[in-house]
Amino acid sequence: MNIELATSFETAPVEVLDLQVSTRRTMGRSLLSLRFLCHTDRYDRHLHIPMLTWFDASRLQQFSQTLATTQHPETCEADLIDAGLRLNGSVRRLAGRWTTGRTIRVEPLPSADHQFSPFTIHASHLDVKTYAAKLYNQLWEVFTRG
Repeated sequence: MNIELATSFETAPVEVLDLQVSTRRTMGRSLLSLRFLCHTDRYDRHLHIPMLTWFDASRLQQFSQTLATTQHPETCEADLIDAGLRLNGSVRRLAGRWTTGRTIRVEPLPSADHQFSPFTIHASHLDVKTYAAKLYNQLWEVFTRG
C-alpha cells in the first residue's frame, strides 16, 4: 500500500506501512481497535482511530470499497456514529487535473466524546482497494477468533 497521512502536527506526509485490527472488551462490549503503523523520516509510530463497534467497522470497510470505485465528480461520506467519526472521500485533484488518487478527510463529529485534530489520507484508487481488502480480511480474522 502506498498511503500517506497528512496531519496538523506533522510537517511532512506520514507513510502508512500497515494496518492492524484487534478486539477489546470494554464495559461488556466487544470493540475494535484500528491502528496504522506509520513511518516518517525520523521515526516509526502508531496512529489510532477511536474504538469501533462492529457496525462502524463494517461501514468503514464499505466506505473504503465505495471510494475505490468512485469517479470524478462523485464523493462519498460516512458517519461512524459510535466512534464519533466523519469520513469524507473524493477523487483527488492536483494542479487542476483530476487523477486516480483519492483523498479522505477524517474528522470528529461535533457530538463525539473524543475530539481530535482532523487528518487527511491520500492514496491511489488501487491502494484504497488494497486497503479495503486488507481491512475486510483482518475484520474477518478477528471475528472468527472471537
